[in-house]
Amino acid sequence: MTRRRHAWQRSPETWAVPDASPFVQMRSLVQHLFDKYPVPNFMAPVWWGEHNAQWGMKLYLHLAAGKSIRRFPVLPHFQITKRMAAFFMQAPDDLRPLETYRWSQVLSLGGDERLARILIRKTCLWAPNGAEAFWASVIRFLIQNAPLSTDEIVDIVQFIHQQRFEPAETVWGRGAGDNPVQPDFSLRGRSLMSLRRHMGNWRSELIEKGMMPPPDVDPLDFPWERSKIDAFHFEQDGIAWSIEELLTPRQLYNEGRIMNHCVSDYVSVCARRKTSIWSLKVQTGKRRRRQLTIEVLPKSKIIQQASGKHNCEPGETVREILNRWADREGLTFSESV
Repeated sequence: MTRRRHAWQRSPETWAVPDASPFVQMRSLVQHLFDKYPVPNFMAPVWWGEHNAQWGMKLYLHLAAGKSIRRFPVLPHFQITKRMAAFFMQAPDDLRPLETYRWSQVLSLGGDERLARILIRKTCLWAPNGAEAFWASVIRFLIQNAPLSTDEIVDIVQFIHQQRFEPAETVWGRGAGDNPVQPDFSLRGRSLMSLRRHMGNWRSELIEKGMMPPPDVDPLDFPWERSKIDAFHFEQDGIAWSIEELLTPRQLYNEGRIMNHCVSDYVSVCARRKTSIWSLKVQTGKRRRRQLTIEVLPKSKIIQQASGKHNCEPGETVREILNRWADREGLTFSESV
């Protein structure tokens, strides 16, 4: 407070200490020093709270100067309407500023204080995040289907967050990758009953659609869609060369472990078919060895990377085999290869 004495409206010497708890006394001091216009009581603790942030103090001074919360620029992804601004200024004293954003949103959409408190105290929606347009649709859904029990509200929010935002590996199991299980999940067109059915049967539904592995298949061995580029096989002087696409998380992990590079990090982009990974191998007699790991962009058919063990450059013979395959499949090389 002293560091911001340039914003003081009154001198601390003129402050009359109220006969109240230390909390109320501190709040009184803050309001005495800074308030040109009334600021909601819940804002005062930003000056002494354990997790006080610079933005909270700036917001206090913004409001104390009589400026609208709608003009405060800290949360650009969270659009505040006039109705929300009114609820923000009337929020309960026990809320924190970030929680008040959610509080004002719920009430402005027609929800009640009970729903607002459940979302703030028991779910990941206690504060605004980067997917506000989507979560606003979820809040509208909850309001339209009220009354719901506290447990069901929490279960719905948790389920949607897991399906749309959390890595599949934490939701489905090891080997499922970093991409969410249902990144395009939406409540559009869903009734409460259909959502309840989906929450109970989502695993079987995704298995039926071929999006996730059946129970008897390890996610590490569940293949993604094969690209339209063909594999390559060439034999000369008793030496057999092959270039084959890696189609499962386990194959990528093994490739990265043996070649000592980071190709195992490509599971999610391979599963989404943003890229494809290929392994060039050579066989002499019964011995088959990996020589090169190749990244090819499926849509543009560009060879993006080609790395040997420890990310070394390919030798002359290996490069010749790579060129043969590229010529046959109509692949081009990026400037870095």
